[in-house]
Amino acid sequence: MTAAKKSAGGRDRARLAAEQAAARRRERWVLLGVLAGLIALVVAGGIGLQAWRTNRAPAAVAVSSPSAAAATISAGRPIVFGEGSAPVVVALFSDFHCPHCAEFDEQYAPVLDQARQSGRARVELYPMAFIDEGSAAAANAFACAAEAGFGPGYYAGLFANRTLTWNDDQLVALAGAVGATATPQFTQCVTSRAHAGWVDSINASAAQQGVTGTPTLFVDGARTDVTKLTPNGLAAMINS
Repeated sequence: MTAAKKSAGGRDRARLAAEQAAARRRERWVLLGVLAGLIALVVAGGIGLQAWRTNRAPAAVAVSSPSAAAATISAGRPIVFGEGSAPVVVALFSDFHCPHCAEFDEQYAPVLDQARQSGRARVELYPMAFIDEGSAAAANAFACAAEAGFGPGYYAGLFANRTLTWNDDQLVALAGAVGATATPQFTQCVTSRAHAGWVDSINASAAQQGVTGTPTLFVDGARTDVTKLTPNGLAAMINS
């Protein structure tokens, strides 16, 4: 083979190698583009799902006893469900955006509802607001609902829809979702934050009682370790 042919063959091999390298680079860029697109779709989908979960209308909630006597809202004082003459007093400190409080409500609400409805216990509710603005808005709206006579149903609805941000539209719509009516008075109470001062006073009252986290439960003045509690255990405490 002549030197010229050898040189031409070498150039061909070099050109082929360069073309193959360029093709591999293009494949890598295509793959990276596809991966970036998939990641963008996943992120966008996650953002969209979260937006839907937090900004949707509240879901309907079936509550066995949604109504109660209209409450009087007083600074530093809890909202009370049940007869004042009930032999057992249960005090519960919670935040409507607290995940553990939602879990507590899911487990223990049937026990507390039964005790309240049977006349065995009165339940004192301290809705704290320390997690975010939605906590404060929800606590204010709960006071509005209790004042309007549908506090128990509204309380259950707030926890049943715990992923919502709790803007004014959602809080007003929740009344209908629990079988009540959002009267003009209730709507005004919600949107004007009529009980914002009371919400602040509940936080202060909790601090005075040594409550630093939620949920916190007292039965007849004795703090109960909720990490060791069971529904049957709470029922036994109330009925003993």
